[in-house]
Amino acid sequence: MGGNRFQGKVAIVTGGSMGIGRSTVMQLVSEGAHVVSCARRKPKLDELELAVKGMAGSFTGYELDVGDTDAFAKLINDTAEKHGRLDLLVNNAPSVIGGMVVDQTLEEWQSNFGIGVDSVFIGVQAAMRIMIPQGSGSIINISSVSSLRAGTASGAYGAAKAALNQFSQCAAMEAAPHNVRINVVAPGAVDTPGLNAATMKNTAIKKIITDAIPMQRAATPEEVAQAICFLGSEDASFITGVILPVDGGKTPQLYVPAFDITNLDNQAADR
Repeated sequence: MGGNRFQGKVAIVTGGSMGIGRSTVMQLVSEGAHVVSCARRKPKLDELELAVKGMAGSFTGYELDVGDTDAFAKLINDTAEKHGRLDLLVNNAPSVIGGMVVDQTLEEWQSNFGIGVDSVFIGVQAAMRIMIPQGSGSIINISSVSSLRAGTASGAYGAAKAALNQFSQCAAMEAAPHNVRINVVAPGAVDTPGLNAATMKNTAIKKIITDAIPMQRAATPEEVAQAICFLGSEDASFITGVILPVDGGKTPQLYVPAFDITNLDNQAADR
């Protein structure tokens, strides 16, 4: 962390209490931003406030569920009114409800879309209404490699994130003439409490997942935060409408089962 790309900037990060959101908040505050973050767990935000104390920027945390879209829109509007501007919105708050298609309920399906798409729509809409008259701003929506590739038991989650991708690109086209940029970061496996929950804290399952990544490991939350902050900064001033996988090479990987090349040579010699 370091630099001052966000000196004097005002940012909102949803789901900032842990994982990618927490690392993004720390990166932004370290570079001079005033960051407002919301999450359902206020004690975690209080811990984060202590962690960033003394850094170049400042931090305010609010207990808020972005599923309450009226309260979420109000937070965005109140932040811009209080500080006179809004420079960055990071829609990070996650909702992951997995399940096989034949078993999953309609309620579970809709829950993925409620947080993953509906609340993001409200957030982007509110931010665009501030940033377009302002003539500047950046919005980063957090998707997943599950939006780009198929997987078992991820139909609802992957579909919601794919909808998020398309919505983000359409919104980017509307915002572009006004110098407002909208981009997507699509993480793969990240070493967060979410990954631990998905693998039931089973190290063997976690190893199977990470061994299948070309870089042979999960990302750290800080690595994803760095990608978010790059796209949110003026370093990316001519980048909009992109979906950036941060996945150690997993998305473009052509899967080929492991094989013993020595044994193949012997078989070829026999023929």
